[in-house]
Amino acid sequence: MNFKTPALIAALALTASASFAAGDENNLLDDYLDAQAHAKALSAQLETMGVESNPNVEFNSPATLSQKLDAYQDKIDSLQAEFDAHNTAVTQAN
Repeated sequence: MNFKTPALIAALALTASASFAAGDENNLLDDYLDAQAHAKALSAQLETMGVESNPNVEFNSPATLSQKLDAYQDKIDSLQAEFDAHNTAVTQAN
């Protein structure tokens, strides 16, 4: 089985769930929890590809929910960049 297929399915499912949560501006907690789940899913996919990653964001001081959401969105961007870089490297190697 091609390892790209599960990654695409997971990404599409998370994108769909995130878009529903993003439409509801009054529910910041849902957006935050979706972002955490998205980071964990990307990290898990990277781990299956042999790439070590950490889906967690450490907060050294108290942060608002909005700040935490922003931090997790940055983490998602970072993990997605790792995923894309790994896929590019694998594709070029084949």
